Order: sequence, then C-alpha cells, then structure tokens
Amino acid sequence: MIKFNKNTLTELAGLGAGAATSAYVKQKLLTKADGSSVFGATASAGILTDIAPVAVGLFLQGQQGMFLKEAGKGMIAESIGGLIKKNLPLGISGTEVLLNGADEMDSSDNTPMMGYSSDSYDTTSGNAGEMDF
Repeated sequence: MIKFNKNTLTELAGLGAGAATSAYVKQKLLTKADGSSVFGATASAGILTDIAPVAVGLFLQGQQGMFLKEAGKGMIAESIGGLIKKNLPLGISGTEVLLNGADEMDSSDNTPMMGYSSDSYDTTSGNAGEMDF
C-alpha cells in the first residue's frame, strides 16, 4: 500500500513539474514560430528537439533535493515518451491502428475489431479457429 505523506507529495509534484517543464521547453524554446525546430530542418532535428530536455533532466538528477531529482525524472519520462510516440508505430496516437487489414478506428464499416471471419461474425464457432486446442 502506498503511504501518502509529505515525501510522496513532493515526489508527485516534482514529477509533474518536470513533465510540464519538458513539454514547455520543447514547445516554446526549441520550436520556432513556424513550427520548425531550432536545430534546423534535417531529419534528426525533431529527434534532437525531443531529446534535449533529457540532458536537463539528467543534470537535475545529480542535484541535491528530492524535488529537483523527481523533476529530472519527469523531464526524462516526458521527453522519452514523446520520442517513442512520434517514432514507433505502436498506435499510441489512436490513428491508423490496423488489426484486420482495415482501419479499425473508422466507425463507418460494421466489421468487428477482433476475431473477424469472412464466414460469420460468430467468433466463438469452431470454424473461427478458436476451438482448436
């Protein structure tokens, strides 16, 4: 069981402040008004923009005080999470999630998301392959 005390509150506040700071740094300080990166227009510029707050987070990890250390962890977590969300096709953004070869986020077709069989929509039948142990 998690005990809620002053230290827990300090840790949570530090994590939240670090994550918010990381997002602010990327949005306001590392991105120009036209939406391009301050690192230029190269392919690696977006990655550098996402990863730059990690350096600050690592610096804060070495400082004295629980709040600063937790803020560093929050900066690192938000930056790495943003990098993963942009560069890995995990479907985290909720777009183009393909399960059956069709866009499952499109509600215009009436096919089920999982267990689709061209013979029947009954995925509990033996013909769907789920009864073969």
